[in-house]
Amino acid sequence: MAIFYPPFDTDESRGIERTGYHAEKRVLDALSDLNDDWRIFHNLAWREIDQRSGERSGEIDLIIFHPDLGVLVVEVKGGGVKLQDGEWYYVSLFDGSVVSRMHSPIEQAGRSRYYLFDRLKKTPIGQEFLKSTVFTHTAWFPDITWTEDVPPEVPHNGFVLDSRHLKNCSNHLRNIMRQSSPNPAPWSRSQIDSLIRSLAPEVNMLPPLGVVLGTIKDNLYRMTEGQIKTLRALRMQKRLLVEGCAGSGKTLLAVRLAHDHINDGKKVLFTCFNKNLAEYVAFEFQGNERIDVLNFHELVKRLCERHAVTYEVPDEEEMKRHFFDTGCAELLEKTSEFIAHKYDTIIVDEALDFKDTWWISLESLGADNHSYYVFYDRNQNLYNESGEWNAPFMAEPFVLEQNVRNTKPIGDFALKIGNIPGKAQYAVNEGPKPEVKYYSDINEVPVLLKGLLDDLLRKQKVSPDEIVVLSPYKYDNQRAGIKQMIEEGKDLFTTDMVKKGQGKIRVGTIQSFKGLEADVVILCSIDGHLPACKPSNLYVGATRARALLWVLKKKE
Repeated sequence: MAIFYPPFDTDESRGIERTGYHAEKRVLDALSDLNDDWRIFHNLAWREIDQRSGERSGEIDLIIFHPDLGVLVVEVKGGGVKLQDGEWYYVSLFDGSVVSRMHSPIEQAGRSRYYLFDRLKKTPIGQEFLKSTVFTHTAWFPDITWTEDVPPEVPHNGFVLDSRHLKNCSNHLRNIMRQSSPNPAPWSRSQIDSLIRSLAPEVNMLPPLGVVLGTIKDNLYRMTEGQIKTLRALRMQKRLLVEGCAGSGKTLLAVRLAHDHINDGKKVLFTCFNKNLAEYVAFEFQGNERIDVLNFHELVKRLCERHAVTYEVPDEEEMKRHFFDTGCAELLEKTSEFIAHKYDTIIVDEALDFKDTWWISLESLGADNHSYYVFYDRNQNLYNESGEWNAPFMAEPFVLEQNVRNTKPIGDFALKIGNIPGKAQYAVNEGPKPEVKYYSDINEVPVLLKGLLDDLLRKQKVSPDEIVVLSPYKYDNQRAGIKQMIEEGKDLFTTDMVKKGQGKIRVGTIQSFKGLEADVVILCSIDGHLPACKPSNLYVGATRARALLWVLKKKE
């Protein structure tokens, strides 16, 4: 079937007999029997500004194109036709009476042809080539059979198309075009593309992703405020377990809760496992003496130094692991004996990372009748190898069911790669779908990453501050494959995962970014055969992305 611009469906068009269209439809039906070498442009409206004559406009009924033959411009006229004393008239098919005067269809086709030639000569096709191919015009009268002589504006009867040419029209079209030029120059692929772009351009004016980001963030922020109001209604509870999916706003809610208790004159401890998360939250409370924000092991170290208790990390790996898992909890409990003014409120974020032995030592830091708030997500288990986790106290969890960080496409994608059953509710249901780009060899990763970043920064107008590149491995690990790229791009990249506003793209591990978030996340060097790429790790990495997510993954 011939290729139509715009698309033409013969089945759907049947029965559409609006005034002035039935004749064109009959011709289009006939042209649909041509093979796909033919291109048919129909009902092409045009408009131009001429410096001397001003504005002109018109419509071309048909442009018939074949790469080996050239261009034929056709004016379609339905009904009967009468030509008398050089004037053209519409004639009724019922009684032969003259209906009205009309412009010469041959002249109309000619004017359209010259307009089209002038337009196309300004494209890469060029005037010289257009002169070497077929560029002609005619009229088609699908309701009648032309048996009379033709006017001088037509070379001969073989140049007029009528009802007889609705069947097997290919031969008739070829005959007209070959008579116009027996040896036309064939069209190249690039010339054909130029013709299509000029007559039927594909316009896809999507907003750059930088603009899309702003809209998504506005929607997420409004929903987050709603959840903050809900939690404030519960802030007077002394002990509270808050369980929520990734992106449910746990950290933000924990921070707001801390603010409330500080404003009530209480001394607050905010702790977590991830050092970067603690540093990020600490910025929120910078200079406030009523709160300490420290990750668990830094908390232990700081209290030991303050109260002259030895804090010494063993060199041997097994002893070092035992020290961090168990020894630090013992040191914390020991230092608690020296604290004169203990904490009125203890807030723990990302609590699934905490060992059972840590809870008792944390409890020892609390003042009498202190408040205790624990935030966690059972699906974000990166460090608890047994897979079992026990809350520090018995309570009915307050459950955050709505994901207010990720758009639905990102959230659903994260559940899938994390092998997590069920569905989630989202504050924002629309957004770009995550994209997976595959590589065969680790050396291809920097090439893919560079191309993606070039597109985001230059074409999509995304700020470097909004982009985070995460890998299961440190950037200088050979399994990440991006060491040279990062070190050569010191003006573009930073390994400081916490500070925004540096005008740089942050680069780090998935584990180090747990609890944090970014507008745009690129997970790179994902190899499903390696332990660091286990589903729980990929789930954490994917859920760091608010609005845009890419995954650079090795082919299976």
